[in-house]
Amino acid sequence: MYVRNCLLLLWICLLISLAVVIRADGDEDESEENLSRTVLVPSLEGHCQTEGKVTSCSGFQFESEDEKATFDLPTEVRIAEDGTTYEVGDEVPSRTLIFENCTFTNFPLRLFYTLEVSELDMRSCGIRFIYWENFSIGADKLVILLLSDNKLEMLPMGTFRGAGNLEFLFLNRNKLSKLHAGAFENLKKLQYLDLTENLLEDLPGGVFSELKSLRHVGLAHNQLTIIESDLFGQNPGLLSVAMQNNRLREVGEYAFRSKGRDHQMQYVDLSNNPQLTVLLLNINATNLTVRNCSLDRVNLYGSVTNVDLSDNRVRELYFPASEALEHLVLRNNSLAQLASLSRVPKLRHLDVADNPDLGQLPQGWQTPHLEMLVLRNTGQVEVPLEALQGMPNLRKLDISFNNLTEIDPSTFPTLTQLTHFFIHGNNWNCFSLRVVMDVLIRGNGITYTIDDYNPNFPGEYFHGIACMYRLSERESLDSSSSSSELSASVESSPKLSSAEPSEVEKLRQELKSVVQHFETKFDMIFNQLALLNEQMQSFEVLNKTVWSQVTLSV
Repeated sequence: MYVRNCLLLLWICLLISLAVVIRADGDEDESEENLSRTVLVPSLEGHCQTEGKVTSCSGFQFESEDEKATFDLPTEVRIAEDGTTYEVGDEVPSRTLIFENCTFTNFPLRLFYTLEVSELDMRSCGIRFIYWENFSIGADKLVILLLSDNKLEMLPMGTFRGAGNLEFLFLNRNKLSKLHAGAFENLKKLQYLDLTENLLEDLPGGVFSELKSLRHVGLAHNQLTIIESDLFGQNPGLLSVAMQNNRLREVGEYAFRSKGRDHQMQYVDLSNNPQLTVLLLNINATNLTVRNCSLDRVNLYGSVTNVDLSDNRVRELYFPASEALEHLVLRNNSLAQLASLSRVPKLRHLDVADNPDLGQLPQGWQTPHLEMLVLRNTGQVEVPLEALQGMPNLRKLDISFNNLTEIDPSTFPTLTQLTHFFIHGNNWNCFSLRVVMDVLIRGNGITYTIDDYNPNFPGEYFHGIACMYRLSERESLDSSSSSSELSASVESSPKLSSAEPSEVEKLRQELKSVVQHFETKFDMIFNQLALLNEQMQSFEVLNKTVWSQVTLSV
């Protein structure tokens, strides 16, 4: 019985030993498999050339996901006189390392272990995976890292933790769809971050919180939909943010306000976000550009100097604190009034072109520093002379493509301060246009732009500006009142508006012929007057000659 139990125990021990041996063999095979995935790069010879402080490499091909290139470069040593060996004492100068025509599906390991690299250029290297281990040893000298035009899909937490001196990071034109909150951990010196042309849909809270030295962020051409209010709250030195060409629907009121005191942005661009309909911002910025969106209402608080809101649908515009506003562009919107802009003390440039329902400017306009006013295609029927009186420094006025017919000559002194006066594309009366051109514009050396010539235009071009001869409004009223009896007598006759198109065209041609006939007569009269003037001048010369030779004697 005792022997039988011993045999059973012996069999159990043998089975356990066999299992341990099999497991050990499996671990050894697995270890060998892992080693086979790691490809050592023992030297740069044959692939790299160095000129000065720039090393350019080509020909490295590690396309498989299972291949991880590991740079195992020898450390330079020297032999001392006593026969001992030790590392070179002199510090190796930092260099620029460039990889061209290379493929690294996995970012290489131990790249910075031996090489002192301050700038690494690995653009277009097919990189898909990058981890914190890649920068864990020796990356503290790295200042500039270019990873543009690769295939990165995500950045794990602490990816660049070992590159604490990094200042410029280029990740544009990758396939990044997600950023972890700690992706930029320990990058306290980073100044420039380029994430343009990726697939980012959202930005986690605090993703930029450790970037205390950040100056510029490029987020254009992504798929962002919402920008939270505190996204850049921990970036006191932030100067510019580019977010054009996204899918923004909502932007937090304080999205571009840092918690730092007196924080002033230089440039913010939110253009080409077609789903953005309302913009409510509390911002201090030099330049704010929000073009080609679907903005209907805009409220801007804080201090903004230059604002461009072109190509939107803006109907409501509010600048509660407009003391710093100097340059405002509102082209191609749906504005119906500009009352909120009539008291902007530092405004120098105002462009509200292509707002056809705008109409007249409000009364009491006071912008003493305004130098340029663009009212092209804004439904103007007369020059806003009353508003111009509140613009003593106005030099450039564009009222082209409106429905102006005449300007009262008595108002010319208000316009003589202009250096540029664009009046083309209107419905000018030739009688008034002649006076405007000869007395106001050409008489004061004011620059103007001519109309495009149309050979079928029924009127004429005076100094390049299209016009038609017609009675002035006052003369038309006098004529209509004096002919009221005649109109009553022919009340049953058909109206001109109901005439056939061919008949209207016939009348137009007849009117043109009459005008041309009178112009010919006027030209003949002017020629005769000029000839008479020449004869009178010759007679005066003869008269002086005769009297100079006559001697009177008594």
